[in-house]
Parts: sequence; structure tokens; C-alpha cells
Amino acid sequence: MGTLCPTMNLLWPVFHDPSYKPSLSERLGFHWQANLRMLRHPKDIALFSLISFAPLLLLVSFMRLFPDLFRAVSTPTNPVPNMAPLLFTTLVTFVVFLVLQHLAFVLAINLTYLDHVRSALLDRGIPLCPRCAQLLPPDTPDAGCPECGHSPSLATMNDSGSRDVDV
Repeated sequence: MGTLCPTMNLLWPVFHDPSYKPSLSERLGFHWQANLRMLRHPKDIALFSLISFAPLLLLVSFMRLFPDLFRAVSTPTNPVPNMAPLLFTTLVTFVVFLVLQHLAFVLAINLTYLDHVRSALLDRGIPLCPRCAQLLPPDTPDAGCPECGHSPSLATMNDSGSRDVDV
């Protein structure tokens, strides 16, 4: 499972150092490889799915707990339903759902998919820190990362990619 980096971006995951500018075909290639790697890790797929679908569960629960918020109201004196409160409630609920869905998706990527992308980049010979994705100098691959201080000599079993061993 991925490590939650203190510099995690909540708007969109940081797959690699911004100074690394791969072409579209290179990006498609390493993301394809990362997807294939992730498919070999059922725990990552299950966690990604659970996190990604959590906002949908919250939405359904909210609608079941407060069903009157999602009904148009008509009175005997005015049989035409007043749609304004329903439209407002629906719009606010939709916007909140979209924000929560995006945050859940980014969290799921950061916890499950990010390690696979960085491993795919390392497999392609791109010298980057597996923890923070900072590009490393190619002539000193064993040196600590200048950004986060991660060093291969200090790596734990989780950091060293031991979970990516194919069986």
C-alpha cells in the first residue's frame, strides 16, 4: 500500500517531478504499465474501489436520511409544485458530491496507484525518488533524495518495493 506523503497534493496527484516532461506516448506507456502492475495487487484494487465509492455511499445515505429535501412540495391551495427548493437542494448536493468524489479519487490514487506509476518510471530508468518523485542526479543513484531525504540504504521493506515482486 502506498505511503501518505506529507506533500500530498489534494487537487491532483504528483506522479513525477514537474521538471520531467514526458511525451504523450511516454505518459501513456508508463501509466499503462502502472495499471498492469496495479491489476496484480488485489488489495490495491479493493482499497481504490472502496475509497472511490465512499462518496456515492454518503450520497445515497444522505438522500435516504433526508428524503423530504428531495421532493417538490405542493399545497391544496397551490397544486403546482414549488420546484425552487428541490432544485437548490439538488444543486448543492451535487456540488458537494463532486467535491467529495474528487477528493476521494485523489486520495485513492495517492494511496494505491502512485507507487505503481513511480515503479514503472523507475523500471524505465528514470532516476526519481520513489517516495516524493523528485528527479535524482543520474550519477549518484544511491545518494539520499534532496527533497525528502529518502535513501535506498534507509529503505524499509515497504519502501524498497518488496510488494512488487511478481509471483
